Parts: sequence; C-alpha cells; structure tokens
Amino acid sequence: MIGLVDCQSFYCSCERAFRPDLMDTPIIVLSNNDHWIIALNPEAKALGLKRGLRFKDSRSIIDNNNVVFFSSNYTLYNDISWRVMETLRDLSPKVEIYSIDEAFIDLSGFKNLKAYGDTIRNTIERQTRIPTTIGIASTKSLAKVAQRLAKQKDGSLILDMPDVISSALAATPVKDLWGVGSSYAKKLEFAGVRTAADFIKIPGWIVKKEMTSVGWMLQRELKGIPMADLTVDVNPRKGIISARQFRSPVRDLHIINEAISYYAELAVEKLRKQVCTANSVTISLETFGRVRHVSSEIHPTDYLPDIIAVAKTLLKKIYSSEFEYWRTTIFLFGIEPVSGRQIKFFDDNNSKKRYLIKRVDEINDKYGQHTIHPCASEFREDWGMRRNYLSPNYTTRMKDFPIAHIF
Repeated sequence: MIGLVDCQSFYCSCERAFRPDLMDTPIIVLSNNDHWIIALNPEAKALGLKRGLRFKDSRSIIDNNNVVFFSSNYTLYNDISWRVMETLRDLSPKVEIYSIDEAFIDLSGFKNLKAYGDTIRNTIERQTRIPTTIGIASTKSLAKVAQRLAKQKDGSLILDMPDVISSALAATPVKDLWGVGSSYAKKLEFAGVRTAADFIKIPGWIVKKEMTSVGWMLQRELKGIPMADLTVDVNPRKGIISARQFRSPVRDLHIINEAISYYAELAVEKLRKQVCTANSVTISLETFGRVRHVSSEIHPTDYLPDIIAVAKTLLKKIYSSEFEYWRTTIFLFGIEPVSGRQIKFFDDNNSKKRYLIKRVDEINDKYGQHTIHPCASEFREDWGMRRNYLSPNYTTRMKDFPIAHIF
C-alpha cells in the first residue's frame, strides 16, 4: 500500500506554527515583491480571497476581516518541509518527495493502516506543528484521490475495498484527477465523462490514443494496477535558476553585479545541497520588453567565487548603460553529482576549495543563510525584493529562534 501525505495550507501553516495566537485566523502569503496572493488558509478562502488576486485590490476584504498577511519566506518553508520529510523517513522505509508539501510513502506490510495513518499525522504535527492529511491506496493515483477526499473527512482515508474505491471515484470530478489538465478535462466533460468512475470505463485504447500513454497509465492506476514505483533517490535537477525582480528599475552596473552575485550564492547553495556541480552558466538581463542573455561553459564546479567571477564577466557582455533593468537571472546547467565528476589531477587548489566550502556551509547552517558570504554578494535593500511583511526565520537564524520564558 502507498500513502500520500499532504501538508494542509503549507505556507500558512508554517507561519502559524510559531504564532499560536493566529489559530483560526485567516492568513494569506504574498508573492515576490508582495504583489499577489499565492497561498491562503481555509479561513481566508471563506472570505472570498483566492490565489492570484492582487494584494492591493484585496485590501478592503483583508482590512475589514482582520486577515493576517505575510511576505513569502521560502527559507522558513524549505526548512519546515525538510523537517516534515525527515519525520516521514522515520515512519516509513521508503519516502518519495513529490513537492515541498507532499510525499508518497511505502506502507507495505503495516498492520491497521487507519491507526498508523493517524500516528503519522499526529507525529508530524507534534514534531513540526504542521497539520497534514493522508490518503492510502494500492497505487499512487488512487492515493492522490484518497488524499483529496481525506480533506473533506477526518484527515485520513483508505481506499482498500472495492465498494469504497468505487464511491471515491464517483465523488472525484475528472478535472481533479492527477495529471488531467484543463484541455483534456474539457474534452472529457464534453464527451460526458465527468467523474473518475466514468473515466475508467473508457476503453483503454481510446484513452491511449487521445491522451497518450500518460492518460493510459493513469486509467490503469485508478483501476488498482500499479504503473510506477516509489522513487526514493533524488535525481539532480537539470538546471537551477535564481532570479528576483528588482524593487525598482536599476541602471548602475555595480548594483547589478551585486545582485547577480547574490543570486549566484543562492543558486550555488541549492547546487551544493544536491551534492552536485554545474558546467554551464547563463546570465540574463531584462528591461521592459527586452531580454538579453549570454552563456559560458566552465569546468564542473560548486565553488561560489569561481561561478561569481564567470557571472560578472558574462554580465559585462550584455550590459548597456542606456537601459534601466528590472530583473536579472542566473541559470546553472550541466548538473551532475560530485561523485561522478572528473577531477583535475594537478589542481592544487581543489582540496583548499573543498575545505573552505565545507567550513562556510557549516557556519551558515548553524547561524543562518548568508552569515558568511563573498563581499561581491552583499544584499542591499535598494535593489532587493520587496518583502515588507516578512516573518522571522525561526528555525535557521539564531537571532530569530523563539525564546521560552519560565516563570
């Protein structure tokens, strides 16, 4: 059996985990530069707020209903996600991380799955203060159906009996099926296929012809035939992108150099967490209506100063003082594991670089991101992303750690 564990209203739950005063309070989280609503909890949804609404256009609802709002704090969310996933690894022999707030787990051989599902949810909430739902079934697709319906029940649902599975499929609109996009959903609904129960009745050869092998495998999984095993090993990303929109348009090359160096630091941090190197760097500069980019191949590396040096050299090739720029981006490609990297035998500096990287990572892990960084990547508010409502980094910066007072 396979379980799908999903964190409820994850970004909002992360904010509320350290603010018990916000229990039962409507909460929203904003996009970069505080422009849009990107996450909200059920209390906020009940007021008519939705993802994608402009923050300033929603202020009347927000102010009249005491909605609490936060700038997106991805440092906090990523760290809480890691804690949730590590807790799951203690509870299951196999864990496949599907997204920042979802993971599939192997429950083969476990007895009394309802009780164990409750144990999983209670353990995660006790250790991380994040509420979850769990769906359990024989395939990933059925587990996804179960998890969606679990939100409407007591937080957990097991699809193990034929009659229970049939009822769940009949209660699942075809547009909500995992992997069915809006265009396919419209075609299916036009043909009278409105639920998952209707979908599994279509002849398999028709599904494969109209929806390719992806739709065919989905149909088989909904019939209880496993088509994909859990993927436990994390494959390196094909590329890493780091970018932000400037607070206001920037013309000064020195400021843009600072920004691209800072974004390179963020990208290389992700690269090293994957224990990988990159062999290609691409830089882009964007004005309103105009984008320029340039690339360069490099010897595979995860050494930040080398990548910053390449990025600044590339930046000079596309920069023009005639334009004001509103966004700059760094792309790292050619991602490969460090273990498979071809080493330069006569590189005397390699061991020194590895030692320096390790020490810097240890300090930043202990005292918070960007505690030690190259002078070139100094963060400045005049070009930095607008995040006026940012919460503290409760778990990754020592000065932000919650303090308990005993009287």
